[in-house]
Amino acid sequence: MAADNATRGRAGPPGRPGPQGHPGRQGPEGLRGKPGPQGKAGPRGARGEPGAPGKAGAQGPRGEPGPPGQLPSIDQIMPWLHLIFEAWEDYKQKKERDAAEREMHDQMVKEAVSESDDAFDDPDEDRTSDDDGPHGKKKKKKKHKR
Repeated sequence: MAADNATRGRAGPPGRPGPQGHPGRQGPEGLRGKPGPQGKAGPRGARGEPGAPGKAGAQGPRGEPGPPGQLPSIDQIMPWLHLIFEAWEDYKQKKERDAAEREMHDQMVKEAVSESDDAFDDPDEDRTSDDDGPHGKKKKKKKHKR
């Protein structure tokens, strides 16, 4: 092969380039850019309407007492004292009347009960027990459930 190299002449110009391949797929998206500098402030707007008033604050401390006034005279007080004592006497009399009426009512009830017991008592009849009554045992009442 060395002989072949010696007989060969000078290389000619390069040939035309061959057909190119299809374009490749798109690469991944790049990094996002950083935010730019803050812009200037715009013109100031018109002032709004005032809001509703707030709640009232806590009450302040109580003031100092004023100078003492003049006491009423005994002539001004006497009619009030008479009214108070009369009302007290009326109250005591009413309580006494109510107690007497209550006592009389209780006495009347006792008399009525003793008279009714006397009317039902039969001295000839012998009772075996106070619980059974004159006619034997009492029937129990049934409670109806609804």
